[in-house]
This record gives sequence, C-alpha cells and structure tokens, in this order.
Amino acid sequence: MKNNLPKICYWCGIELTSETQKKEHVPPFTFFPKGYRENLVTVPSCVEHNNKYSSLDEKFQIFIKMFGTNEIAVNDFNDRVVRGLDRKEKENFVEELNKKSSVVKINGKRNLVLELDHNESQLFIEKIIRGIYFYHKERPAKGIIQSVTKFIHREVLNNPAIVEYLLEDVHPQLFTQGYFRNPEVFSYKFLDAHGTFAVIMNFYNEVEFIGWVFPEGFTFD
Repeated sequence: MKNNLPKICYWCGIELTSETQKKEHVPPFTFFPKGYRENLVTVPSCVEHNNKYSSLDEKFQIFIKMFGTNEIAVNDFNDRVVRGLDRKEKENFVEELNKKSSVVKINGKRNLVLELDHNESQLFIEKIIRGIYFYHKERPAKGIIQSVTKFIHREVLNNPAIVEYLLEDVHPQLFTQGYFRNPEVFSYKFLDAHGTFAVIMNFYNEVEFIGWVFPEGFTFD
C-alpha cells in the first residue's frame, strides 16, 4: 500500500495538513468485516469529502450484501449489519430501507434486494473510481465519470446486456490487477490508456461494476 501519496484531497484537490487530512477507505471501511481489514487502500481526503456521503456508504454496503453472493457477505449482513440496524437511532433509516426493498430473481434465485436511485448508485461508484484513480495516478480525477452494472436495472437501458457486451469486448491482458488484500470482499483491475481510465470492480465475488474516467473535454457526440 502506498504511504507517500500527495497531501491533497483525492476528490477536490485541496491541499491538506497533518491536522486537516483524513483517510478515505476505498471502498468504504463498512464493507470489510472483522478479519478482512488488514492493508486496506486509503487515500487522503478533506473533512467534507470524508464525511459527506457516509449515509450513502451505509446504504450501499447493505444493498450489495443483500445479494448474498458469498458467505462473507451473508454472515456480515446477518450479524454486524442487522445488529446495527436494530439500534433505536436507525429507526428512520430502516423505515426508508423497507420502502425500497423487494424480492427479485437473480440467476434463478429469489433475493431480497434494495432499490437504489440511479443517481445514488452512480455517485457511490464514482467515489470508489475517484479513490482508485487517485491511488494510481496521484491526482484527482477530472472529466466525465460513469459506471454500469447488471445489478441495478433501469427502464431506459438494458444494463445486463451492456455489461456483457463490454466484458466480451475487453481483452483481459490489457488490464492491470489493482492493489487489494481481501479479494473475497473487493477486487479490481484497471486500464489506463489514451486518456481514459477504466476500472472493473468486484464486490463479494460476483457483484461487478464497470466504470470509466473520460478525459477532460471528452464528449459523446
């Protein structure tokens, strides 16, 4: 793990001091159960971007663990996550989650899933992409940042088909394995070429996201 990253915020680029610098975990610390917290990736962050999306972090780790794609996700959800949600101060948060929960079939199995707003999911994955980008490029990401996954459905797009198409078109040898020590919880690989930074992220073995940082000035026209 890098210990000499620039002392600037990974998101906004503001200069930091030893008093103002915080550590942003990539992905958030809440994703890692006990026994899976050694040598986690962190990047320097200002106070605002370290705290601003903490509720989104909590909601998204619940969303991903609810798929139950491996034993680690299931056990941590049934133990630590459920115990946390039982606290009185979480009553309003739980009520909101219940309104957005439903049962769907994934790979032929019935799963309880949490519906997320598309903008929320994009913002959460953007956080992780920005963290990975900074960790490897040592500067904040600029330009257009987008992501896609087959685990979040949108009426206007066939996300599963898009993901399959992108993965079929990707040459694995072009990607570099990222830095991670707990692949059962999170792993990633990245491609840095021609001004575009692409990342394939995997949570709990099967929940996969693909993201890009397009260069400044890039357009889809």
